[in-house]
This record gives sequence, C-alpha cells and structure tokens, in this order.
Amino acid sequence: MILKALNDLYSRLVEDPDYEVANPGYSPQNISFRVVLKPDGKLFAIQDARISDDKGKLRADKQLVLGEAKPSGAGINPGFLWDNTSYMLGYKKPDKDESKAAKEATRAVDSFAAFRDAHLALETEINHPHFSAVCRFLENWTPEEAFAHFSSHPELDELATGFGIFAIQGETKSVNSQPAIMRWWDNRNTVVGVTLGQCLITGDEGVPIARLHPKIKSVTGAQSSGASLVSFNAPAYESYGKDQSFNAPVSENAAFQYGTALNSLLNGPKSSKHRIRIGDTSCVFWTDQPSIVEDVFGLFASEGSNAPAQAQDEDTRSKLETLLKAIRLGGEAESALGIDPEETKFYLLGLAPNAARLSVRFFHRSTVGELLENLRSHHRDIAIVREWESAQGKRLPDPEFPAYWQLLNQTARVSDEIPPLLGGSLMRSILEGIPYPEALYSAVIRRIRADRTINYLRAAIIKGTLTRNHNQSITTMLDNENIDPAYLLGRLFAALEKTQYDALGDLNAGLRDKFYSSASATPASVFPRIIRTYQHHLAKLPGGAKVNRERLVQNILDGIPSTGFPHNLNLKSQGIFALGYYHQRKEFFTKKETTDLQEPATA
Repeated sequence: MILKALNDLYSRLVEDPDYEVANPGYSPQNISFRVVLKPDGKLFAIQDARISDDKGKLRADKQLVLGEAKPSGAGINPGFLWDNTSYMLGYKKPDKDESKAAKEATRAVDSFAAFRDAHLALETEINHPHFSAVCRFLENWTPEEAFAHFSSHPELDELATGFGIFAIQGETKSVNSQPAIMRWWDNRNTVVGVTLGQCLITGDEGVPIARLHPKIKSVTGAQSSGASLVSFNAPAYESYGKDQSFNAPVSENAAFQYGTALNSLLNGPKSSKHRIRIGDTSCVFWTDQPSIVEDVFGLFASEGSNAPAQAQDEDTRSKLETLLKAIRLGGEAESALGIDPEETKFYLLGLAPNAARLSVRFFHRSTVGELLENLRSHHRDIAIVREWESAQGKRLPDPEFPAYWQLLNQTARVSDEIPPLLGGSLMRSILEGIPYPEALYSAVIRRIRADRTINYLRAAIIKGTLTRNHNQSITTMLDNENIDPAYLLGRLFAALEKTQYDALGDLNAGLRDKFYSSASATPASVFPRIIRTYQHHLAKLPGGAKVNRERLVQNILDGIPSTGFPHNLNLKSQGIFALGYYHQRKEFFTKKETTDLQEPATA
C-alpha cells in the first residue's frame, strides 16, 4: 500500500515543474565541474560549474543527467556521460595517508578504464559527433595526465569531490543534453539481460523487475548515502531460489517512481512543506491532489496555533488560518479548503533509521474529512483553560492548538530522552481517533512529580487521556461541582499553597517544592501537617482575604469523605489531582488579573 501510494504520487509530481521530478531513466545530480572538449576530442579546459546562492556562496548546480543515482556499495559502476573525477578522468585527490592514497589511485585507474570501455562500446550505436568527441578523449586520456593537470591547477581540487559532465567547446548544451543522444537513451533496449515478471504495484506483466530498490536519502539518523526501504540480503528471504528483490517483484519503472517521489518529499525543492520530524522519526505527508491541507499541515503540526503570526508570507498565513477555522468549526468552514474533504485522500508516512535500512514507524491513510474530524476530536479532548492566554512580556501565549512535538516534549527533560516509539503512537492516536498511549500519561505524571510543575501542556495531556481513555468528564475550567476526592485534594493543595504565598511571599522552597509529590501520591501522610501550618499562614492575611480563603478551604474540605484523607492515590487519581490543582491555581490567577496583580498560575 505504501509503495502504491508513492507510485501514484509520482504521476502527480512529475507534472508539476516546481518539484523538479525526473522522468524514468534520469536523475537530478549536483554538478560541480565541466570537462570541456575540442571537437576533435582534445581537452580544452576543466571548468567550475558551480553557481552562487542567495548568500554569494558557491554550490553545485543541480542538473538532469542520463541514468539514475548510483547506490553505494555497487562496486565499480560508471555513469553515462557524467560521474566523479575518478571515472571521468582517472583522478582521485590524494589522501594524506600514503597507503590509502595508493589504493584510491589504483581504484581510480580501474574506474576510468570501466568508464572508458562502457562509452567506447556504444559509439557506433549512438553515432553522434559530440559523443564521438568524448570517445576520442577517453581513448587518448591517461590518469597520469589527470594527475599532472590537477597538480598544475590546484584550484580544481575543490571540484574533485563532486560530479561532472562533458561539454564541447562553443556549444551551449552539454553532451548529455543533446536531443539525439537523449532520444537514443529513451529508446535504448532495457530488456536484454534482465529478469521479467509481473509488478506487484502496477500489475503489469512481462516487465523488467528491479534487482535493487532505490536509496532513500535525508531520513534523520540514516546513512548520508541513503538507506533502503525495500531490500533482501539473506537466504531466509529468498523464496524459491529468487534472490534479492526478485521474490517480491517490483518493476524497475515502479521502483524508480516510488523512490523518486519519496526522495522529492524528503529532500526536494518543496520538501519543507511535506516533511516534519517527530522524535527520531522523519515524517512525510501528502494529499492525492494539490490542497491547502498539504500546503500548511506541516506548519500547523510544527508550530501549533501560534503559527499564523509566525508565517512568513500572507498567502501561507491565510491558508493556515483557513485550516484552523475548518478544525474549529467544521461544516461550512471546510468548503473554504477548495477541495471535497470526503474524496481527497491524505497520507502520512513515518520513517526511522535501522542500520542500512529504513523502518516504517507508521503509515496513515484517510480522507481529509476524516483527518479534520479526528483533529477536531483531539483538540476537543485536550481543551483546557490556558495558563497564559495572552502575551506577557516576552512570553508568547499558550497555543490553542498545541503541536505534537510540544506535547511530546513534556515527557522528558530533553527531546533526546523521549522514547523513540512514543511519537509514532501519539501521532497514530491523533490521526485515527484511537486512545492515547498510556506511556504518554505515565511519563507526564513522572515529570510532574520530578519537577513539581503543572503547566498548560501537561494539564492538556492529562485531561485528554482521562477523557478519551478513561471516559472521565473533565471541564475546561474550574468545576466546583466535581466531588472526586482526588480533584478536591488538588484544589485544596492549591489553596493552601496560595495562602502561604499571600502570607510569606515568594520562598526558595515553598509548599509545592516540598510536598507536592507526596501530597499527590499519599495524601493522608501530608495533608494533616500542611493544614496545621495553613492556620499560621491564614492568620497573617488581612480580614476580607482571610474570610474568603477560609470559606474556600472549608467548602473543599466538606467534600472530602468522612473517612478522612486517602492513604494512596493511583496513577489515574494523581492525574485528577493535578487537574484540580491546575484549575484552582488558574482561578486564583484569573481573579488576581482583574485587580492588576499578576502571578503565574504555575512556577
């Protein structure tokens, strides 16, 4: 299903010039130099083919060449009319290690010989003067001449690590761009010497089957040369004597198309709008037709509801606000997306490195309508009053729609400590509308007990998990009718802490720093003690504040069971305790805000 979806996507991308997707048999390569020849095949010059970027720095020029990208570890494998200096000239920049330099020089000689023989064998068949000029050059050139040329032109050493092409003096087009040579390339016989079969993706019969699948590049943590999404390397996977990929037949054309489409999403000119990262997982997403959802889902997922203000251009900001409105309101608001949500398919693929291969962490397929409904359900479940609803100094307001990475970051001290599989599980829960991973809830409770901080995002995670997974009815703001003992104890702890603050001011180690962890887990061992100290703090409050605070504390205590404080609270109750604490603290904060006294709801 994954390969078919990517193969179908290729048909769409190849029609859009903005994606710069190559046709089968071609590939975009970073070209750093040109070997310019005279019409008789003698060397005219080796020229720098790099171009300047926006900052004035030189970078390789991406050009379409004949032949697909070469996988690493394929041995000596010459390209056609393009390659590096080892193949085209027999030159490898000497290494400082003499023994290593000698081996590389020997390999460069062998590579040049293979490159030369491959081209000379095709001269008669191609029958083009420019190609013949290249053949004459390769016939007469020697690696010794290459070494001498680069020694006398040290500025060329900077180009020796890149790819190059051939050009003829006075011609505007390179040799590989000549129309006659390109026509020959398109019509060349690709059937001889290959295995034929039926493609599992397209169903086509009698087509060449790919022995090796394309390398997928730019997956975070994977090898820089690329990793395989499909590969076979052990006899256990070779059914009925069909080695490598012939036991799961995919045509060369389909393999090229799915690999090209996926590489375009990961590392193409439009990759920034198709790619996000969740933990150690590189995620790509797309719709089966151009849409606003495809344009801004990545920005929405990466930045949350603060994204409209951070979008760089008006068009992107407008599209993002349209998506957020569709999530909030649904119904008629979805018509502004310009597509039929029920007919437009949405795909999201999560990939992670696994040695020289890629692991599929998750693959989600749905319609845009289902996506919006599940996002709406997710944000309804986690909706809770925000700690910071407006900007306070340099602090941004809390996002109305928290991004996935913001929720994940609440589970660990630093992002590197987030469990690798948790991101994929959370993403699946949100996109498919299934219960949230309990590991997310447990991790947040552990973090609260460790640093005694209950902020907006942590409260949202707790509320969402209790609502969706445990069918709890949790309000977004303070619920004075909630008589759950754990909720009341959380409110009580917030009231006692606030009384201490009003009486003594900000302390280095206040009530929360000393007692929150034990109060939320073993209330009976803590609350009697802190209620005794509360009486001393209450006495220092002015008359009206003292009466109001005592009334609040007594109202909360009236709801505590007559059996007294519970000896233990389980994990679920500890989350309810945290919500009661958060709601009551926010209520205090809201009241203070109306009198121009500002105090953060949490530390």
